[in-house]
Amino acid sequence: LKIMQIMTEKGLVHRDDSSFSHIYTAAQSQESTQQQIVGNLLDKVFGGSARSLVLSALSAKQASPEELNEIREILDQADKHGK
Repeated sequence: LKIMQIMTEKGLVHRDDSSFSHIYTAAQSQESTQQQIVGNLLDKVFGGSARSLVLSALSAKQASPEELNEIREILDQADKHGK
């Protein structure tokens, strides 16, 4: 409960106390939270290098063929848009 109270104070979760039991919900979407965490990880651990992050991720755990195809599609789209 204390952790949930701290998270509420920090704006990480919302608390609905309209009923007997309190109901907590995430304050941000999963995608937004993931982007924030990856951005922080990229800056703090990989010195801002997306290349290093991706290479480390792919060497740490084998990606499935489906995941590799999705990654290739994302890279192709980024290349077409000059990102």
